[in-house]
Amino acid sequence: MSHKSGGYFYLSHRYSCPWKDITGQTSIDNNYASAVYSEAQKQDHNAQTQWYKNKAMFAVKADIERNFYPDADRNKQGRTHNRYNENYVMQIEFKWCDKLPVHSIDPLRLQAYGKEIYWDEMVC
Repeated sequence: MSHKSGGYFYLSHRYSCPWKDITGQTSIDNNYASAVYSEAQKQDHNAQTQWYKNKAMFAVKADIERNFYPDADRNKQGRTHNRYNENYVMQIEFKWCDKLPVHSIDPLRLQAYGKEIYWDEMVC
């Protein structure tokens, strides 16, 4: 089987975080979804697995801590969210693609969906 050259490793996810409020009620906050991607020289299963383990999941954690928790912690319902746990990350898509998925509605229409992470640094 030949592998294509040029493209992206792509991981989209939903974060399903348990919370508890001051009355003792518990539930799951699963409203945060995002994606990360990196340019890939070629479609390569081993490289994609290494990217997932060594780059993507670190970037996912940083993204959740930067973008989910500040909003979740400001809630006015008295909810306390559990802290980051990789088990709360629900993988939606993990793939190699020659073109990135794009937003379908304005104002981001046709822009890549997700945050780019680079091989030599984690910028997201």
